[in-house]
Amino acid sequence: MHGKISRYSVRTKSGTVINASKKIFELPATSWHDPKMLPQVGLFVEFRCSDNGYTILDCRASSYQDFPKNSVIKEIDFWRTKTDEELKAKEAQIKANIIRKICMYTNYFKLVEIGLDKTHQDCIKSFFRDGFNAISYLEQIQQSSSRNDLPKLNYIILKPFLQKAMNYFIANDKHEIMDNFASEMQVIARLEYSYNYFKTNANISAKKIYKAAFLDEQYNYQSVLQAIEAFGEKDMQIKNKIQSHTMELQTIQTKLDSKTGNQGVLNNRKYELEKNIKKLTNDSQAIQSLVARLKDMSNKFVEDNFKIFEKVFLQIYKILIEQTKEALDISATLLDDKIYSLSTSSQAIKNIFFRQNINTPFCAATFLGHHIARLNKEKMSNLDTVMYNYYKRYSKSYKNYVIFSENEAFRLDLKMKVFAKSKINCVYIFAKEIEYFTAVNRMKFEICFIDSDLKRTNPKDILQAGASSKINKDIKFVLLKFNQINNLEF
Repeated sequence: MHGKISRYSVRTKSGTVINASKKIFELPATSWHDPKMLPQVGLFVEFRCSDNGYTILDCRASSYQDFPKNSVIKEIDFWRTKTDEELKAKEAQIKANIIRKICMYTNYFKLVEIGLDKTHQDCIKSFFRDGFNAISYLEQIQQSSSRNDLPKLNYIILKPFLQKAMNYFIANDKHEIMDNFASEMQVIARLEYSYNYFKTNANISAKKIYKAAFLDEQYNYQSVLQAIEAFGEKDMQIKNKIQSHTMELQTIQTKLDSKTGNQGVLNNRKYELEKNIKKLTNDSQAIQSLVARLKDMSNKFVEDNFKIFEKVFLQIYKILIEQTKEALDISATLLDDKIYSLSTSSQAIKNIFFRQNINTPFCAATFLGHHIARLNKEKMSNLDTVMYNYYKRYSKSYKNYVIFSENEAFRLDLKMKVFAKSKINCVYIFAKEIEYFTAVNRMKFEICFIDSDLKRTNPKDILQAGASSKINKDIKFVLLKFNQINNLEF
């Protein structure tokens, strides 16, 4: 049955589906069986119910998710059919009627060339429409993005750590539920399915898809094929008539030779048969000439357009793979940004996560960093090496800040303040002079924040020691009280 998801919860993995009659069906967590898409409100689906008539046993996304103006299938056709198979049969019938109509109104004896119904580019885009639909929002995101020069994530590398960050966040902050990330997860799921398809079919050839992607979409070409078949059948009928007339003519000639029967009637019939045979022979020759010309025309159409199709296909397919990977990385980055942004105001993450000795914001890269830190660098697998090198490159984008304080509450609040400023801010916290002196003489920092209420050390001495270092002599040093953190601007 065809329907549309009217309600869905990512947290419970259950929802409801309505059909054309507005009847509501329950979609339990175990009934979704589509690897390429996640359920979401508004998704067109194909489903099967249990005997009770309202619980869905099997549900998956329909192949028909959008109905462009130039599409032969409209949304009303989706609701009037029960399965995608039935809808595809309807689509095939509509196309067959279009081709039949072209055949009816085309004078093939005067046809000079076969015209294109859809361009090579449009045919390829239509064939890979799921992939193009998945990346359709990419340009819009790129234009509206305000991330400036923040690094873009590599989803393939960071996938497990992005999932870990999201799961950790939801498990510890009871104010957040998985549904808050549903739209981002849906986009990523579609893109990942497309990317895996392209990766699996990296060596797909234009020749392999030429018929399905291009020739089957050319109504004029298909009409010529039907005309060739129809004229071939007509020629066969004419030849059968010629054969029948020839046999009758032989019988009449035998009677005339033996002078049996009415000679006048036989001669008249003989004349009619010879006349008909001559006309039919001329018709057959004309049809054979036409069929040969149409075959040459259709072969030329196939050969000439394949050269163009192959060239366009190689260009578009390469771009599609690249844009799918880029869209996947951007989508993962936006999801990571959302997790990071929510975490900066999360009391649970502040108290549970950041009370630990963690000096980077709550995001996928931080979880990757924790994984890298635990690796035995001398026994890394190929995958570990890839992750290690990626994190090494990523961490070069970090902007380093120093906090010197003996007060744990001061350190935690100011650390959260710095993290909230940017996802690439990295905080180093010190409460001992020797550690601080070593750091400021070894690393470059953006700002050094010093607690002005130190008990064991003079804050001005800490400031002076940092300002006298060669590496950090030109940076900003800020003496700060605990009650000034909330209003701090930098």
